[in-house]
Amino acid sequence: MRLLFVTPFVPGRQAQHGGGAYVGQVLAGLAPLAEVGLVALQQPDDPGAPHGTPMAWLGLAARRRRRGGLGGALDSAAMAWRWRHTPLVAAKHWEPRLLAVLARALTEFRPDVAFVEMAQMAQYLPALAGVPTVLTDHEAGCPANTRTGLGQFGDARDRRLWRQHVLLHYPRADAVQAVTAEDATTLSALLLRAVRVRPVACDAPATPADVAKAPPRALFLGDYRHQPNPEAAARLARAVLPRIRAVLPMAELWLAGAHSERVADLGMLPGVRVVGYVADLAHLFAQVRMALVPVWSGGGFRMKALTALAHGTPLVTNELGGRGVAAPAAAVARSETDEGLATAAIRWLGDAAAAGAAGRAAHAYAQATLSPRAIAVDQLALARELVAARSRVTT
Repeated sequence: MRLLFVTPFVPGRQAQHGGGAYVGQVLAGLAPLAEVGLVALQQPDDPGAPHGTPMAWLGLAARRRRRGGLGGALDSAAMAWRWRHTPLVAAKHWEPRLLAVLARALTEFRPDVAFVEMAQMAQYLPALAGVPTVLTDHEAGCPANTRTGLGQFGDARDRRLWRQHVLLHYPRADAVQAVTAEDATTLSALLLRAVRVRPVACDAPATPADVAKAPPRALFLGDYRHQPNPEAAARLARAVLPRIRAVLPMAELWLAGAHSERVADLGMLPGVRVVGYVADLAHLFAQVRMALVPVWSGGGFRMKALTALAHGTPLVTNELGGRGVAAPAAAVARSETDEGLATAAIRWLGDAAAAGAAGRAAHAYAQATLSPRAIAVDQLALARELVAARSRVTT
């Protein structure tokens, strides 16, 4: 079976952001079971192809860079014109050259089913007419990084446009799926149709990090272009870490991830270190005793939480940060308050042996339940159902 994925970035298991890493896990799981093609809108810092996953067909369209001078003014005018009826993030992801790449994919690759990833890419569904399509929503119909820079009025207007965007484009897909049960319920109520849940996936290394050997150090991991991440990092550094250090004065908070210049000022706070993007995650997790990854905005699930568990690192988070995570209480602690998060973190930061036991429980959970192959089998079964349904309609 030939499966075409349409994404707003070049995915990969080592991608700098959670969405890219998650889709990379999906592709890696599917590659041994089906012919996988990819049409991607290439961002300025994306690689030229997915790392470690051979594609049966690959087509990229580079997202236009913002120009200066008169060209920049024309670009801004075109964006403003499109923003009249399209949410800003979706407008930024509209690239006419991608339509030509999609047309080539349909002609040359001839997919049996197309999987369209993320809300902003739903606008390309009309270009896939004639092929069964699956739209996978990652954040309940409205990406978290949707601030317009135009204040509350502009942001409220943009949220209304996202609702219109969902109602206009999502019904064009043969199947809609979300990445958490909560998001599926929200979308189902809006669309008045069934929305399935695609399982989460994160490949676990064979050997977990030995967190018991690490100093009392907590890790927050994320791409800081994504608005929930700098918000969470600031709250952890300013409100949670001081409570931890009142009990454990040597405790540290490491802020890792791409585009860390957006949180560079937090590195001036006592106990906070901004380490930036680290490609070798095994090396990174070997240097920390636990992951402290709550978030207070956004939808979907948090790849950072699964990544920590997969590397054998105990996790402290809140309800939103732990969505999609069904790990046992031995590996995960949750709280909604700064005081509660600090107390839970102190439990493992102050007891290396307890952190080691929690890390082993985390790794066992990841190995048992987060295999990319399981998600691949699920998606392949869905694709076969859609092909069979289309065949019944046309015969």
